[in-house]
Amino acid sequence: MSDALTRAEDAPADPGAETGTADTAEGADAVDGVDGAERSRADRWRGRLIVVAFLIVGIIGAALLKTYVAQSFIIPSGSMENTLKKGDRVVVTTYDATDIRRGDIVVFADPDDWLNDPQPTGLAGLFRDALVAVRLLPDRTGDYLIKRVIGMPGDHVVADGTGPITVNGTPIHEPYIKPGRAPSELAFDVVVPPGKVWVMGDNRSNSEDSRYHQDDANGGFVPLDDVVGVAKSVAWPISRWGSLTDGEEAFSGVPSAS
Repeated sequence: MSDALTRAEDAPADPGAETGTADTAEGADAVDGVDGAERSRADRWRGRLIVVAFLIVGIIGAALLKTYVAQSFIIPSGSMENTLKKGDRVVVTTYDATDIRRGDIVVFADPDDWLNDPQPTGLAGLFRDALVAVRLLPDRTGDYLIKRVIGMPGDHVVADGTGPITVNGTPIHEPYIKPGRAPSELAFDVVVPPGKVWVMGDNRSNSEDSRYHQDDANGGFVPLDDVVGVAKSVAWPISRWGSLTDGEEAFSGVPSAS
């Protein structure tokens, strides 16, 4: 019996057995091919998912950066000359209401159609709304202004049309005003309401600021809820790099609002 087993092991396999072996090998190759194709498809999907994940992380990161850290804005006009010139890119840090001081330069959403700037409609409007929703664009994009804070809530701000502006009875010397411009050629006398600020451009004769909107719903004042943040520096062009934080010095002698 042991010899029979030995011969069976030594003898060549019969044709049927060879055929069976060949069939089995071909079957294995076929299975390997299917598995390889599936793995290739899985790898492609895995690569796509990684790209999508990076995009999502990038969008979330950009939204968080803009919400909690800083944004940049391009100056569209000469109303803040010579402090800011048309085309300057400024870095604006986000804030809470306690961060704002007299003399700060702030970016704010148009409080009552100061710009008379219609928003896009149709597909363009839907696309803009989608970018706003993920905070890749600011809300009401294109509807932002930049001015200097002259009066805080409770402040009594007065201009007689010839001399310096007074805040709470104290005349202020404003070195940032564009040379050759009067502090205000338009006379006004206002008390800033709670939750709002009075703003003016540094190029006083070419700035449609709070003075010219006293008949609006907000009386020319800007609600603090509309303020995006405080402009801290000029980021571009390189030749104009510099800080924008020296305006507070002009108000150092102003007493608190009564």
